[in-house]
Amino acid sequence: MAESQNDSQAEAQQSFFAKQQLIGSAKTAFQQLSAVMKNATLYPAAHPFLLATAEKLLGTIEALLVDRKEVAFYLAAGELFFETLSVPVDQSLSLLMEHFVARDVGGILFKPALTAPELIRLASVMSKDLSFFTARGGAAEVVAKEDISHIELRRVLLVDKKIGSSFSEEKKKASVMFMDAVTTVKDMVHAVHRDESANMVKMNTIVQTMVDNLLENRDALLGLTSLKMYDEYTFTHSVNTAILAVSLGTFLSFSKPQLAALGVAGLMHDIGKVSVPIEIINKPGKLTDDEWEEVKRHPIEGALILADIPGVSKMAMVAAFEHHQHGDVRGYPRMDDSHQQHLFSQIVAISDAYEALTAARVYYSVQMPAEKAIQILLSKRGSTFNPILVKAFVNMIGIFPIGTILKLDTGEIGLVVHQTRDLMRPRVLLLSKFDGSEKESGTEASLLETVGGSYKRTAIGTVNPYTAKIDIKKYLA
Repeated sequence: MAESQNDSQAEAQQSFFAKQQLIGSAKTAFQQLSAVMKNATLYPAAHPFLLATAEKLLGTIEALLVDRKEVAFYLAAGELFFETLSVPVDQSLSLLMEHFVARDVGGILFKPALTAPELIRLASVMSKDLSFFTARGGAAEVVAKEDISHIELRRVLLVDKKIGSSFSEEKKKASVMFMDAVTTVKDMVHAVHRDESANMVKMNTIVQTMVDNLLENRDALLGLTSLKMYDEYTFTHSVNTAILAVSLGTFLSFSKPQLAALGVAGLMHDIGKVSVPIEIINKPGKLTDDEWEEVKRHPIEGALILADIPGVSKMAMVAAFEHHQHGDVRGYPRMDDSHQQHLFSQIVAISDAYEALTAARVYYSVQMPAEKAIQILLSKRGSTFNPILVKAFVNMIGIFPIGTILKLDTGEIGLVVHQTRDLMRPRVLLLSKFDGSEKESGTEASLLETVGGSYKRTAIGTVNPYTAKIDIKKYLA
């Protein structure tokens, strides 16, 4: 098992670091493009210094072209993307992005056989005044007529009603999958209670659908995990934990089979609680020592239950057994110091803890805000939880997770709908009516958007939707 764990960790690390290296190379290319743009305003086209900066950029682009047909950068709402990967930007790159967007450029594509003189010609053309492009229909049209055949500019994409409706369709698909998963877990629990055979075919099918949904649109499903259901807590907790675990797996670039195994592990991690009396599970006060001992048996019971179900992966049994074996004295069941918690168990443990902290229970008067739960996870790095995985989890879910309502320095109120590379600057849906109507025709704004190199909007605080009586279900469901 240790060998299998090491293989899983090595493969995950390799994929994750490969992605980070790619993002780093993409940022370098855009920084070098910025240098070429600046030098093109200072030196003639044949100047050695300008040629040297163009050659540097060309080398970086050629390295990126090794495994692809084109090197594509996209600019959208203050964010820079290399293909589908978000690239972190500083103030100088923000100014360059503003420069391109003002000239109606939303995409820059570099193609094989590109030359340094073409890069210099692009920089020279793009350094012209805005009025030059306005009179000629935008930079894309101007560059297409120049001798720059291996660079293509794309116009700024406008988010129209058609695109908005496609986002709505993704949310609908995610909602259907979410409720199907809740039903599947409920059926599994009831089958165990009645000592009947569990339907693992249905379980595996719903997990595959979950994986596909998360790979296609992680935000749609992550948003649903912020919608807590009092009456279905036992089942939605397992579904939310699975979604969070698989989302972290996608963030770490796990393979699809690994994601599927992680999804089943997340859905089944608490199956052992069927052996714990319901009055103990739902007890609002502190548990007695005897009640706590009953609760602490659920990982063992879970592993035993799953061992008797045909078709259940070993990883699901391992995660059920290990997900409370934290690195501190409160972890259970206790093992000797040589035992290492499996990578999947560590991921399920973090997801389980975050979901439990933000859960809606019938006896909770106020639900814990997501940002407070994030602070608690961060405080337990290196003691209860793997610090690397906590960092990855926070990077994935954000300091302000989807569904958080923010106060902005402009006086506006925004609902977080998407994370960006900057954890403090997500994309928000601006709220004005607070009745759910904004999700169809409202305005989205990225807190990364700049004007003159300064941020257009900044979060200055959060709003508790429960005390403010804002029903976020109307926006995320």
